[in-house]
Amino acid sequence: MVREESPEAFALRFAEHAVAVELLPVPYGYPLLEALTPVGVLYPFDRGAPPAPTGPVELILHASLASFRYREAPAAVEPLAGGRYRMRGRVLRELEPGFYLLDCGLPMVLASEEPLESGMAVEVISEPPLMAFRLERGAA
Repeated sequence: MVREESPEAFALRFAEHAVAVELLPVPYGYPLLEALTPVGVLYPFDRGAPPAPTGPVELILHASLASFRYREAPAAVEPLAGGRYRMRGRVLRELEPGFYLLDCGLPMVLASEEPLESGMAVEVISEPPLMAFRLERGAA
């Protein structure tokens, strides 16, 4: 499974799954973004070149699966200790081998070496960090 050739290539690969967020100001070179999203404030690792913009942007959010269980629960994303996140939602479909689209109140590109069943409700614990790829619509 090819996870990522470059941040720009990854963003282009999954651009259709970007989510509109509001980025709050962060210190120059700070690796975490503070993103106001439809599910609350998230702190993803910024895969773009500094400086990070502020204001409205589109991000591709990407997580790697640490563990999961099939479970019906309201869609949500909640931070856990150590940079992990608990995400509850539905596996919409496999995007390509090893990558799934998870609807957890926002679109999440989820890397998983374990096969996930499309259409199933799931609770996922992610490996750290949650990553954000900034989508540059004008550059594409």
